[in-house]
Amino acid sequence: MSEDEKPSNPGHLLREARRKKRRKYKKLASELSISEQYLEALEENNFSIMAGPTYVKGYLRAYSKKLDLDPELVLEAYERYLKDQRKKEKKAEKKEKKVERKRYFPLLYIVVVILIIVFMLLILLPDNNAEIQKNNESNFVPMMEKGITEENSFNLTSESASPEKLAFRENTEIIEKEPSGFIEDVSTVRTEKTNDINTIRLNFSGTCWIEIMDRKTVLEYKLAKAGTSIYLEGEGPFKIIIGHSKRAELFYNDTQINLATTTNDKTNVSCLVLPKGKCDEFAQSN
Repeated sequence: MSEDEKPSNPGHLLREARRKKRRKYKKLASELSISEQYLEALEENNFSIMAGPTYVKGYLRAYSKKLDLDPELVLEAYERYLKDQRKKEKKAEKKEKKVERKRYFPLLYIVVVILIIVFMLLILLPDNNAEIQKNNESNFVPMMEKGITEENSFNLTSESASPEKLAFRENTEIIEKEPSGFIEDVSTVRTEKTNDINTIRLNFSGTCWIEIMDRKTVLEYKLAKAGTSIYLEGEGPFKIIIGHSKRAELFYNDTQINLATTTNDKTNVSCLVLPKGKCDEFAQSN
């Protein structure tokens, strides 16, 4: 049995159950309101084309029930499959890092050799400088023997050493060292933040998959039943995903939101971000 056909594989369980019942994708897709493409992807363990783990689990649960499989058994197989995939990815990363170390080892060796050479040069260089200085001293002819006096060699007048000129030189050096740009005082930058509380209310006329999250966490994730409601408060923004969105009414700050403009016709899934608008990954199909 190949790796894709292991019993722990959720796609294998679904495919075998469908074949035993001799069901076709087209009929199942119509009954489940799930596209044929997604049903095939579930059996092939191709979960990357879907919105995320939340909806993968929802599709697996619905598909399992339709094929008279235990949904919990299939979901457990899905979790094991993800765990195995993570192990394979970590193993591949370790292998890649090992290859990179082997690839860069010669370069590291060359760098170490260069550092050793530079270090040796720094040690030997002072001795060479001392030898050059010794030779220069032996060839030095005293200035007094050439008739050059201290007064002629320096020729320093009171005007050239005046305090005004010295002060001018110091100021010039300071100006030259001053940077041309400027440093912004970050303490003056303030972030405006409002503490307004926003409200979300959902009413359900039929069974719907629902997930609501903010920047930090998932606020609500459940299978909502007909006749029930959900009410939440928070600062936002909020990302809301609704399966079978035609069965739901959404109110944001007591204003009803038109879910039709954010619903994918093929999957009947609505995804929107309040107060911004619809999600890119659930764009309206043509």
